[in-house]
Amino acid sequence: MEVFFIILLLYLILFWISIKIKDNSIVDIFWWTWFVIIAVFYYILNKNFWLIQSLSLLLIIFWGLRLTYYIGKRKVKEKKEDPRYDIWRKEWKYFYTRSFFQVFILQMILMFLVAYPIYFIFSQNKINIYLFILWISISIIWLIFEVVSDLQVRKFIEKNGKTNKVFTWWLYKYSRNPNYFWESTFWLWLSIIWSSVSLFSFIWYITITLLLLFVSGIPLKEKRQEKKENWIEYKRKTNMFLPWFPKD
Repeated sequence: MEVFFIILLLYLILFWISIKIKDNSIVDIFWWTWFVIIAVFYYILNKNFWLIQSLSLLLIIFWGLRLTYYIGKRKVKEKKEDPRYDIWRKEWKYFYTRSFFQVFILQMILMFLVAYPIYFIFSQNKINIYLFILWISISIIWLIFEVVSDLQVRKFIEKNGKTNKVFTWWLYKYSRNPNYFWESTFWLWLSIIWSSVSLFSFIWYITITLLLLFVSGIPLKEKRQEKKENWIEYKRKTNMFLPWFPKD
């Protein structure tokens, strides 16, 4: 329960900051950081410092802080509240009360649903070593793909400036949302590994994938792409989620 109250306190502080700067979208930056805090907390609490647990912790830290940095950097460049929250600010009656429960507390609940199986990683030793090796391999591939893909997108933006075209190279040639696909895969294999301890481990995979597919991931991203010059053709030829060869 200690970690619950720690995260709750951090969310309260973040909510107070959002009121001061009039920007609710800062909550999105720290979504990934909470997973890192939970992982570190259970790693230290259980004193289970085996190689498997240590490698798992390093991967979760890299995953979480990388996404925190990426989204935070984008947020700093935009210098304004995300359009979703800006619309809610104008439409919602009793805005701060509603945003506290519907934005901050709801996100915290979802975060704990996704993060719940982290507890098993650092409190149990029952694990299929072959599945763990496979997960490590997939995670490393995922990290390489993601980092290289980010660099490719950055080079594209630097070369073309504020272009009105969608980036369609590298991984984006085979999926419109390769970053979200690998995000889902990361949690899928982690869920499979720990399913021998508890089937509740699939909660994080199912929750994070549904959020990516239908809530705050792909729908919002593709909504921003609709006005790009090559979007219609790119959408026709390229799978939304699962990587596959482009259609003719």
